[in-house]
Amino acid sequence: MGADLGAAAILDRFLALCGATTTARCAFSAGSPKATRDRFDRLMRRLREHPVGTWTYGKTVDDVVSGLDIAHPGWTDLAGRLQDLWRGRVPRPPTPLPAPPVPNPYTGVEQAGAILCSDSPNPRDPGVYHALEEASALRAGDTGRFWTWAAEPCATWPAVAADRYRGPWNTPTAHPVLVIGTVYDPATPYSGAQAMAKELAHARLLTHHGYGHTALLNPSSCIKAYESRYFIDGTLPPAGAVCRPDTPPFSAPGPSGGVATGGGARAGLVS
Repeated sequence: MGADLGAAAILDRFLALCGATTTARCAFSAGSPKATRDRFDRLMRRLREHPVGTWTYGKTVDDVVSGLDIAHPGWTDLAGRLQDLWRGRVPRPPTPLPAPPVPNPYTGVEQAGAILCSDSPNPRDPGVYHALEEASALRAGDTGRFWTWAAEPCATWPAVAADRYRGPWNTPTAHPVLVIGTVYDPATPYSGAQAMAKELAHARLLTHHGYGHTALLNPSSCIKAYESRYFIDGTLPPAGAVCRPDTPPFSAPGPSGGVATGGGARAGLVS
C-alpha cells in the first residue's frame, strides 16, 4: 500500500511545520524545519542507545506514527512528548482516544489484525520480516520499521476471510462512487485514493489537502458539505475539488475550511 512512504511524508511535514513555528505552538521546534528534522534524527539515534525510562526507540517510533493520526490537538501533544524525551524526561502517556459506544466497546489491536490479515496477502514466515524491515527503513526511515512490524502478526494469523472479494474492481455501479483522500495521511496514503478512483468504473476523487488519518478524524467543513450533498441527492464535487481542514496543525481552533478547484491547488498537482 505504500503506507511507509505516506507516513514518512507526513512525518517530514510534521517536523517542517513544527520547525516553522515557535515553541509556544510546537514544543519540539528547533527554530527552523532543518534544525527540527536534525533534532528528531539525533533523538532517534540517542534512544537506540539510551532509552528514557520505558521509552525505547521502538516505543517512540510507535508513538510518533500513531500520534500523526490526528493533527489537532494530537500533533501538539506529540511535539510535547518528543520535547520531554529530548530533555531526558519521561513523557506523560498519550491521551487515549474515546472508546466507541456499546455494542462495540473493545478497541484492542486485534481489530486491525482481523481486517488486515484476513483481506490481504502477507508473508507467512515470521523470519522474513527482519529483512523487510531493513528494506522499508531504507526507503522510508523510522516509519518503514513501524509498518513492517504492524503486518508481522499476519504471519501466524489463524483465520482467512470466508468470502473475500477479489475483484473485478471496475464493475459499473448504480451511482458514481465518491472517493476521499487526504494528502498527508500516515496510514492510507493519498496515492491509494488516486489509484482507487482510477480503477473504479465511475468515481470522483475529492482531495482533502490536510494532515492525519482520514477527514473523519481531522474535520473539514468543506468535506462534510460535499459528503452531505453526495448522500442526500447524489451530487458529486467538481472535478479536481480540493478541501482544507478546519484547523491547521499547531494553530488555535477556528474554522478555515474552504474549496479550491483551480490553479495550483488542484488535486492532480499535489505530490
